[in-house]
Amino acid sequence: MRRRRIGILVLLLLISGAICSQTNTAGRGYRIPLDLPVSLSGSYGELRATHFHAGIDLRVGGVVGASLFAAESGFISRISVSPTGYGLALYIQHPDGMTTLYGHMHDFAPKITRWVREQQYEKEKFAVNLYPDSTMFPVKRGEFIGRAGNSGSSGGPHLHFEVRDTETQIPLNPITEAGINVPDNIPPVISRVSFYSVSDPFTLPHTKLLASYTEPFQGVISVSDTFYVAVAATDRQNNTSAKLAVSHYNYYLNDKLIFSFAPDKIPFDQGRYINSIVEFSEKQLKGVSMIKSFVEPGGGLKQNIQAIDEGLFVLPDEEVHIVKIEVLDEHNNKSVRSFKVRKGEASAPGILSDSTLMKKGIIMPWFLPNRFEAEGIRLTLPPGALYSSILFEAEPATFNGNPAWRVHRNTTPIHNPARIALRADHIPPHLTDKAVIVTYNGNGSQSSIGGSYKNGWIETSTGSFGNFAIALDTVPPRIVPAFRDGDNLSGRAYLRITISDNLSGVADYSVKIDDKWILTAYDPKNRRLETELKADKISKGKRHTIVITVTDGRGNINTLKSSFIW
Repeated sequence: MRRRRIGILVLLLLISGAICSQTNTAGRGYRIPLDLPVSLSGSYGELRATHFHAGIDLRVGGVVGASLFAAESGFISRISVSPTGYGLALYIQHPDGMTTLYGHMHDFAPKITRWVREQQYEKEKFAVNLYPDSTMFPVKRGEFIGRAGNSGSSGGPHLHFEVRDTETQIPLNPITEAGINVPDNIPPVISRVSFYSVSDPFTLPHTKLLASYTEPFQGVISVSDTFYVAVAATDRQNNTSAKLAVSHYNYYLNDKLIFSFAPDKIPFDQGRYINSIVEFSEKQLKGVSMIKSFVEPGGGLKQNIQAIDEGLFVLPDEEVHIVKIEVLDEHNNKSVRSFKVRKGEASAPGILSDSTLMKKGIIMPWFLPNRFEAEGIRLTLPPGALYSSILFEAEPATFNGNPAWRVHRNTTPIHNPARIALRADHIPPHLTDKAVIVTYNGNGSQSSIGGSYKNGWIETSTGSFGNFAIALDTVPPRIVPAFRDGDNLSGRAYLRITISDNLSGVADYSVKIDDKWILTAYDPKNRRLETELKADKISKGKRHTIVITVTDGRGNINTLKSSFIW
C-alpha cells in the first residue's frame, strides 16, 4: 500500500510538472523581459484616444531602472530615440518571424548607448531613428538590453512591450502570442449599458439615448423598433488594480448574435477607426469609451466585426425580447448581463423629412468629398473623413474680440484630416507669419493647430470639428536654467534647463558649449532639457560658455547665454 501511495504521488508530481511546463511554454514561450513578478498597468487592445493599445505595460515598481532582457534571441533591427511616443525604444527581430519592442526605456545597454551617441553627434540631433544591420547587435535570449524608464509620452515608469509580425508590423497580443503567464481568474466588469434609437441609419442617421444602466435592471425597457446598444467594460486581473482591456464583445437578441467585436491584430494605420467603433459623443462629453453595435457605413475594422443588420436590433413585434451582453477577456473569463426590451418608444425623428432641420444645415455624404465655404471660412473634408453622412452646421462667432467660427460639433468624429482656412484680413501684414489657427472652448482656453498664410488666408489641417479662430504668437519661448551664471558644476553629470512656449509650442532647440553642439535630451511632458557633461566633449577644470537657443512654431527665438565651471 505504501509503495502504491508513493507511485501515485510520483505520478501526480509528473503530471503537475507537465502542466506547469505547458503553462510556461504556451504561445511562443518567450521569456518575460523583466525579473519582476508580472503585473500589468495596461493591456493589449485598450481603448485609447486615437488608437488601440498595441502591447502590454509591465509594472516596474514605480521607479526607473529595472533591468530589461531580450524576450528571445535575435538581433536589434531598430533603435528609436524620441521626445514623444515610445521615447527610448528597442526593436528586436527574431528568427520565428516576430519582432519584439521595448518602449519608454531609461537607457540602453552600454554598447548600444555608445553607438547611438555617436550617431546623435554625427547628425547633431537628439531624436534619431536608427536601423543597424543584423550583424551589429545580435542578442541572446535573456541578454541585458537596458533599463526600464519613463521616456517619451509615458505617464509613469513602466515597460511597454509589444510583439509584432515582422513582415506586416501588425501588433499581436503578447500574452497569447509570446506565452507570458499572467494569473487571471477574474471576469471583466460591465460598467454601463446604453440603448439608443436610430432613424435613417444609412442615409442621415439621427440617434437618441433611450436608457442607460450602470447596474442590472429587472424591468422592461421601452425601445424603438430599431435601436442599438453601447457597452462600457473593463477587465480585471490578479496582482493588479488596473482597469484593462476586454478581448471580446458579444451582443445578442434572443440568443441570436447581432454584433461581435474583438480588438485584435489591428494595423497601426487603422487605429484611428477606434472612433467609428465607440459611441463618440460619450467619449467626448464624458470621457467614457463604449463599444457600440451600430456599424456605420464609413467605419473601419470590418475584419474585426461580425454583425447582422449592421449591428442594429430590429424588433418585429411588441413582445418582450431579451438583449444579452457578453464580454470576455483573453483568458476566457466571462461576464454576462441581460435586459428585457419591448417596442414602445417612438423612433427618433427622421432628419430627411424634417424641413426645419434641413434649413439649418448642409447634407455631407460620408462617401464623397465635401466642402463648405462662406464669408471668412473654407472647409474641405476628403473622402473617408466621415463615418456616416451628417447635416453639417457652421456659424460665425467671436473669440477675444476677433472673428471666429463654430464648425459643426466636436461630438462628430473626423477620420481623415480636414483642411480649414480662415480669412486673415484683420491681421497686420507684418504679423501674418506670427498667425496660427487655434481651437478654443467656452472657458477661453486655446490650443494652436498651426497654419500657414497665403493670399489673405491662414490654412491648416484639423482632426476634429469645433471652434476656430486666428491668434497671434509673438512671444518667444521661455528658458530657465537650473544653475546661475558662473556656478561651479564640477560634480554634475548633466545640466537641467526648463523651456516652455505660450502658444505655438517648442519647434526646435539647440545647446552649444564652447561653440560645440552638445547632446541634449528633451522631455516635453516635464518641459525639460538635459545637457550631458562628459569629458570626451568638454574639458575638465575650466570655465565654459553655454548658449541655449529655443525656437517656437512661429519662428520666435529666445537665446540664453551663460557660463559655468566644470
